[in-house]
Amino acid sequence: MPNTLVPAAGEAMPAAFLGRFSRRAALGAIASLPAVGSAAAANAALADQTPVERFQAAVAELRAAAEALDPNIYNWTVSTNGDKQCGVLIAAFRTTTKYEGDGWYASPYEWGEVKQIFVRRAPEHDRKGERWFRIGPSATSNHKSVLMAEERFRLNYGPKVQA
Repeated sequence: MPNTLVPAAGEAMPAAFLGRFSRRAALGAIASLPAVGSAAAANAALADQTPVERFQAAVAELRAAAEALDPNIYNWTVSTNGDKQCGVLIAAFRTTTKYEGDGWYASPYEWGEVKQIFVRRAPEHDRKGERWFRIGPSATSNHKSVLMAEERFRLNYGPKVQA
């Protein structure tokens, strides 16, 4: 008998080959049989979908997997650009910080040697439930500071710096 893993139609598995499997492996193989059937059913369902529906399902699965891997991902951009060079663009933005009270936060922008900014809540500018902040190079002055919504702050600045 040839040394193959799969016997020809109608032949039994060689006894020596069956001896290599544990009871646990055999039970696992049997338990996976319904999954094979459901995979075939899923492939049949995919054949009935339009390309747009298949694309939307694939993006939904990609989003779910990416957000499970990185909980800081929150804002997605998915666009198709028709006949331009970049036919499909998928981007996921991640939050880099959260507001932990007024104080110094890491900044990707520099004012000379300064690599941190001072963040203060500016509740007088809150609108429609959105919190606003005054961000600048100084803890005391509004000079050279900017107002920024919390979403933009969370995307553009780093964690709070211990003073």
